[in-house]
Amino acid sequence: MVTRLERRVCPHAVSGKMFWLCAITYIIALFGRMSYSAVMVALIANGSMDEAQAGLIGTALFVVYGVSQIFSGLIGDRISPKKMIFVGLIGSGILNLIMGLTGQYAVMLVVWALNGLFQSTMWSPIARIFAEQMPPDERKKCCNNIAVTYPLATILAYVLATVLLTAWNWRGVFLLAGGMIIITGINWMIRMSWFEKQIETSDEIEVIELQPKQTQKKENMLRLLLLSGIVLATIPAMTHGMLRDGIQTWLPTLMTQNFHFGTSASVALDIIIPVFNMLGVFFTKALPKKWTENELKASAAFFAVTIIVLIVLDLVCNVSAVLSLILLTVASTCMTGANIMLINLIPVHFGVVGRASSVTGILNCSAYVGSAISSFGVGAVAQNFGWGSAIAVWVGFSLLALLASLGGCRRWGVYEHRLDNRERAKS
Repeated sequence: MVTRLERRVCPHAVSGKMFWLCAITYIIALFGRMSYSAVMVALIANGSMDEAQAGLIGTALFVVYGVSQIFSGLIGDRISPKKMIFVGLIGSGILNLIMGLTGQYAVMLVVWALNGLFQSTMWSPIARIFAEQMPPDERKKCCNNIAVTYPLATILAYVLATVLLTAWNWRGVFLLAGGMIIITGINWMIRMSWFEKQIETSDEIEVIELQPKQTQKKENMLRLLLLSGIVLATIPAMTHGMLRDGIQTWLPTLMTQNFHFGTSASVALDIIIPVFNMLGVFFTKALPKKWTENELKASAAFFAVTIIVLIVLDLVCNVSAVLSLILLTVASTCMTGANIMLINLIPVHFGVVGRASSVTGILNCSAYVGSAISSFGVGAVAQNFGWGSAIAVWVGFSLLALLASLGGCRRWGVYEHRLDNRERAKS
């Protein structure tokens, strides 16, 4: 016997406004996560800490954020996204303010680790909003478009850091980020409450038809991970995080050490990468649908290109600043494409079985495990063996991600087709 489930969705008339609320809120939240990376080169240059110590602070955030993503994802399928995001914003804002007021290494290490906990409450609830509250015909578009928030937030963080490092010092970046995030949290609570009222009174109702074995409240998570191939998807997700955040974090240090750029100039150069990352978002959206309908297969293609680019970078990273910057930009842009496939698009398929937030949390956790490895590991390798060795580490993990993507793409294709058949049962 077929079971019919009904739920109200956001009216088309205001869905665009709800998307922009989510996008702007997430951009400001990301500023509170990137504020440390934006000033890390200044902290190293002024002798406050060495590369390994600086990397450890970044690793503390990534480890706590990554682990917390699993729990936030699971919790996010059960409690209000509005409340989760509000708590995360206020907590992160307060911790950024503390970072700007303290100068003690041990305090900064603990505070930034706690920031990872509050930051983990943001993305999974947003993914759930897109998967369950947005009109069905707008969900994939929202998941694609939200990808521009990361490069936009990076530009915001590094532009403001460049200005404040020149006019003041690193403390100003944290203080500004903290104030902006707290104000954004208050705005989020007010505006999202209004959207919830619009949804409660909406005439747009989504109907889902489920077979008897599909009517359980939640599909078994372990079975879902194994059958869908998401277990294998965690490997490219981890590597994409390692490269995306690793390149963004360490580019200023690489340019300062290898080519003797000034601190402010190196941070300013870091703005180039997110600009091209935004172009990567539009490039990925413009790709023929048949090239991206299997997200793991598309990810494999992005990693294949990245491997070639990194091998060339290994040869020139001590020779040409311009070529090094170009190659790092290309690799980072490929990771933007992989991010859209792995973190943005794959989870939205699971909205029909009530697991969008959980899958998002697992994949995002994997990405930030990679970020943690890159933040501390790359700094340690670069300090002890040089940047050529650090880049070789990136190449090795990229090859592993390529093999895992190819190994899981067939299983994911079959499972994705099953989920999409359920999606088509909606009216």
